[in-house]
Amino acid sequence: PLGEQRAFERSTGAVDRSHQRVLQISGADTLSWLNSLISQKVDALAPGSTTNGLILDAKGHVEHAFTIVRPQESSPTGADEPTVYLISEPDTFDALQTYLTQMVFWSAVSVHEVDLALITVIGPDTSTVMAKAFEDHHAPGTPAATTQPDTLPEGTITFTDSLVGTEDSVHLLVPRPSLTDAFTTLTKAGAKPTGLMAYEAERVKAVIPEVHADLDDRTVPHEIEAFIGTPANAPTQRATVDDGPTSSYVHLNKGCYRGQETVSRIQNLGRPPRLLVKLQVDGYSARRPEPGEAITSGKRKVGRIGTVVDDCDEGPIALGLVKRSIVEKAIGGGATGGARSSSATPTTALEVDG
Repeated sequence: PLGEQRAFERSTGAVDRSHQRVLQISGADTLSWLNSLISQKVDALAPGSTTNGLILDAKGHVEHAFTIVRPQESSPTGADEPTVYLISEPDTFDALQTYLTQMVFWSAVSVHEVDLALITVIGPDTSTVMAKAFEDHHAPGTPAATTQPDTLPEGTITFTDSLVGTEDSVHLLVPRPSLTDAFTTLTKAGAKPTGLMAYEAERVKAVIPEVHADLDDRTVPHEIEAFIGTPANAPTQRATVDDGPTSSYVHLNKGCYRGQETVSRIQNLGRPPRLLVKLQVDGYSARRPEPGEAITSGKRKVGRIGTVVDDCDEGPIALGLVKRSIVEKAIGGGATGGARSSSATPTTALEVDG
C-alpha cells in the first residue's frame, strides 16, 4: 500500500471504491424536495454539477454525509425531470434510504438504490488517462474486444470533487456489471491499480471523515472543517435567488432544514466543542488504536479516535475528534479549523485509553 500511494504523486492510480452505495432520486420535485431536507443548497444544482450534503437530527448532530451528483444527461426514464445520485458509505446507507423514503409524502420523487459502482482516479496524469479511456481505438467496422475493452462502458458518469485531497482526481460511476471492464480500460489507459488502503491514507491526510468510523452521535458540522467549508469565525456565504451549492457540505445561508438552528447558533454565537484533527500515531507500539476508543490527556478524556492508517511519508496517522481547548493549546491558540494537525507541536502527547 505504501508503494501504491506513490502513484498518486508520480503518475496516476485507479481505486476500486465499489463498496460505496448509490441512491437515485428522480422526479419533478427532486431538487426542491431534497433541498428541504439537507444542509446543502441544491434547488439550483445545474446538470453536470457535484456537491456534498448532510442530514442532521433535530439537535443538529450529523446522521448522514454523502456526495450529490447531478449528471449531464436527462432522466433515465426519458422524461424532462431532474435526477441526482447520492453516494453514501455502506454502514449508513440503509438508514439513509429508509429516512428519505419516509420523507417522500406527496412529493413527485422516487428513491431507490441503483447498481452503480464507484472508481476514483487520482494523480498528475489523470486528465491524460481519462482522455485515453474515452477514446475509441477501434477502426470503423471492427468489433471491440470483449475481454480487454478500449473505452469506458456506456452509461459511465464522471465527476470531480475537490474534497479528495488533491485537485488531480476524477470519480466514475459505472454500471456494476461493467466494473471489471471499466477498471481494465483505465489501467490500459495508464492508471496503476491502487488499493483502498492508499486512498484511505489520502482521505485521512485531507481530514475528511466517514460518519461510521470517525464521528459519533454528538458530532455537529462545525467540528469538521470539510463539512462547514470555512473556519467557524469566517463570513457566511450569502444566498441569493440564483445562488448554487457550496463546495463543502453546508450552505450557511440557505432555507430551513432539520438541525439548522444548531448550525446557525454555533456560526453566529459560539464555537464548536471539538475539532476533527489529524493525529500522528506513536509508531513504536505494536498495537494500533481502534475507531471509537477514547483519547486521554493524563486521566482526562479529551476525544475519540477514528480511522487509523499508514502513510508513505508520515507513518501511522489517524483522525481524532478532540476537545477544541486541547487543539488550541497544541497549535498555539486561535484554532479555527479542523484541518490543523495536532503534530504541529510535538510536545503535545495524547494517549488512547484501551
